[in-house]
Amino acid sequence: PCKRTDDYSSQRNRAWHNAFRSERPSSQSFVCTAELILEYSSHIKMQYSPEGHLPQSSNEPPSAAAVGADSHILIIGAGVTGLLLAQAIRNRNQNNPPITFSIYERDADPLARGAGWGLTLHWALGQFKSLLPGYLIERLHEAFVDQDLAARGELGNFKLFNLQTGQDDFMTPSSDSPRHRFARENLRRLLMDGLDIEWSKNLVDIEELNSDEVIAKFSDGTSAKGNILVGCDGSRSRVRRFLCPNNYTNNVVPIRLLGTTVPYPQEKYERIQALDPYFFQCCDPASDTFMFYGFLHVPTAKEQEAASGTLRATCQVLTSWPYKAGFLGQQEPSEVPETNAERVAWIKSITSGWIEPFRGIVQDIPEDAEPKVISLEDWPPRKGSWDNRGGRVTLIGDAAHAMTMYRGEAANHGVADVRVFLEQFLPENYQGPSPPSLKEKVNAYELEMIERTRPAVLRSRKACMHAHDYKSVTSESSLIARRAIVVEDEE
Repeated sequence: PCKRTDDYSSQRNRAWHNAFRSERPSSQSFVCTAELILEYSSHIKMQYSPEGHLPQSSNEPPSAAAVGADSHILIIGAGVTGLLLAQAIRNRNQNNPPITFSIYERDADPLARGAGWGLTLHWALGQFKSLLPGYLIERLHEAFVDQDLAARGELGNFKLFNLQTGQDDFMTPSSDSPRHRFARENLRRLLMDGLDIEWSKNLVDIEELNSDEVIAKFSDGTSAKGNILVGCDGSRSRVRRFLCPNNYTNNVVPIRLLGTTVPYPQEKYERIQALDPYFFQCCDPASDTFMFYGFLHVPTAKEQEAASGTLRATCQVLTSWPYKAGFLGQQEPSEVPETNAERVAWIKSITSGWIEPFRGIVQDIPEDAEPKVISLEDWPPRKGSWDNRGGRVTLIGDAAHAMTMYRGEAANHGVADVRVFLEQFLPENYQGPSPPSLKEKVNAYELEMIERTRPAVLRSRKACMHAHDYKSVTSESSLIARRAIVVEDEE
């Protein structure tokens, strides 16, 4: 379905297409794919023509006559939220006066981020699907961590296990809405379909030309002009720094975390799936350490049948501990070790007292693993924190409300951001004799977003602290409580 606009050999077309499939290509085709992406990522165009819908990329620069006061959007950041915004604009444009857009990403190419982690869409899943073009909804299964389980309707249970007893002491209440567990990078690559993305674009400045235009300036000396600039550039957002020069830094949560990916053979991962088919979390009452285990890719039955030997599942193991004096009897707080070998040894040492099978999950981490430091930081937005420059510059996703992952809600709020933002640009939402100004539209988005996400950031922070203070965990704890929008300030 992916077709290049220029005439390259079928071998190269297949290699390019493989980059955006959830299946892993062979090492040879992977090299070919990487070279292709690096060579052509600055100008490549992809087309998809399912039943006449969205026949080509919709972020082509508009003609001068087509540009209205708010019709060209500069999207800074090609993470899940930025890409969803782009796809949602494409979907919106099918039945509304068009809004054009362009996307700028600091990564060098689509493969720069590596495997990434998993994410769950739960209360925002319906919103997510409503924003996408129909053909992408039909392909969402390509990004599921376990396509077979998802096809059978398995949802998982959100269990919290006690690492001393092995009992599932708590379980997050289930909701009536469905949920899906995605491999983040597979979802991201799926959302790239049909989009022209400018790679290696590090934002360094934003300039306002006049009341109607804004310019994004990049480190390579290039610039881009638009009518609205939306910062989707993550928890350490350059756009946030521009809007909030005195209050852009994140709050650092006093917890340290290491995460790594681990391959598990079939007989082992099937035993772990008996605990939960997708993921589970664990607390140690003796030391207040915490573990999160999740599947990133489980081979399908068809893949296993076609393989010459059994295929392994790829899993993520996150281990965290309180950064405080007295942890494990140490006088000083325990910082993250410097080398990978030291990190692996440290993870195994702090989990040595856990009950099986949880101890074995960590002890099986290979000695040559490369645990990554995950900084636990947040940024709860406040009303009036920034001037959106007459609606010309705003924030979406982690750039607007960075939060820890201990409630698994960041991506869901990013989805809600996109929905609320785009609702301001639907003609049927206009009330009165004339449409609202751009500033009024963006103000309305920001008001809803801040009222919704500030409590979510604070609840996620509280959940993070409860995860490392087991005596504080109850069925009402933020770590356990049902995942849902709660508009109340818990500060």
